[in-house]
Amino acid sequence: MTVSAFPSALLRTVCAVLSAGAMLQAQAEGTAEPFAYPTGLLDASATLTEPVGRFARLGKPVIELEVSKLADAAALTDAARLREGHGAFSRDMICLTGTENGKPLLVWLIATGSERITEVQIERAPESGAPKICRRLPAELLPVRLGRIGLGMTRDETDELLGPASHEDWAGWRYWFCQQQLRSERGLQSLRLNWLAVRFDEAGKVVQAFISQVTNL
Repeated sequence: MTVSAFPSALLRTVCAVLSAGAMLQAQAEGTAEPFAYPTGLLDASATLTEPVGRFARLGKPVIELEVSKLADAAALTDAARLREGHGAFSRDMICLTGTENGKPLLVWLIATGSERITEVQIERAPESGAPKICRRLPAELLPVRLGRIGLGMTRDETDELLGPASHEDWAGWRYWFCQQQLRSERGLQSLRLNWLAVRFDEAGKVVQAFISQVTNL
């Protein structure tokens, strides 16, 4: 499916998310903000009939996209809430950090234009360490998984867990993309788009990943 085939309202929402990420590319490295989303996100065809990126786990607790509230996640982790932007295109977020397999990571829980979490990102923490605003996760809220995926996994492991990727872009990002037509009990239709994406380092290990979901209600 191409970008032009998306319903216009939903496309505006998706592009707003990408625009927010693109602005981050122009800012100095080391700032405490989520990483920029790759533009290849919108080039992936919807090859999945069931999403593989609807949930994140902090240890045992589950974060369900467009269901779990950011306020509840902030209370669970005792993390400070941050805001970026204004109005319908504002983003509220919390930053978390922890250590898995002896390596520090960063976790962003993001709610775009909603009180509910719409995106989760994980990545290796910079050599300088996690930003001070990032709340350290206790052992019981580790490991962090996006669907079934975590940092340090290999390409073979991700393929075994998720199946073939929907798309791989020039920058090395791999996407698993699901598009679902939904119908409510009242007969109203909506379109749900769900992505899980990973990027590998030179050693072939996952160093960045995100899940994102948008539903046109």
